[in-house]
Amino acid sequence: MKISHLVFLLGLALFAACKDDDSSTLADLRYDGENFTGPLLDAGEHELAVRFPASKMADYAGKKLTEVQVYVGPVLPQTCLIRVYGEGNDSIPGPKLYDGNVTSTLVGDGWNTFQLTPATDLTGDDLWIGVFVEHAVQQQSIGCDAGPRKENGDWLFKGEDLLWKTYIERTNESVNWNIRGVVE
Repeated sequence: MKISHLVFLLGLALFAACKDDDSSTLADLRYDGENFTGPLLDAGEHELAVRFPASKMADYAGKKLTEVQVYVGPVLPQTCLIRVYGEGNDSIPGPKLYDGNVTSTLVGDGWNTFQLTPATDLTGDDLWIGVFVEHAVQQQSIGCDAGPRKENGDWLFKGEDLLWKTYIERTNESVNWNIRGVVE
């Protein structure tokens, strides 16, 4: 009987150790769950972002944001930029810390991982991670989960009104963007 318990425990330990090492599950900074769909955005310029307030960033002071992971839908945007911002206020990001054009490296219908070169130093202050997209027509390009919305997981800047608002404010839909940050 004791041997069967030992075998069971060993099997359980091996099962737990053999989990999928997909990089999309290793992100330190995230609000989202698995991809469910993507917002239908009008033609024009949009920026989807997640905000991590200082209360969440304090433990990361002195570390670096090295990667951003984004779920991209089947139809690629005309333009796609990864942007990282520093401390602003509760509803507007601060100074741009990183701005990288990733348009030519996008792969549709899955997770894309972008190395930040150089990596962004983390100070423990607010951090915004954004994805700027430009569409020629109405389309879905960046993914979101099925919700429910978590505070700061659904910021959206629209070129037509030049305002940062949460997606729930704009549409009454409760989701979180599939945007994640990796810290080292």
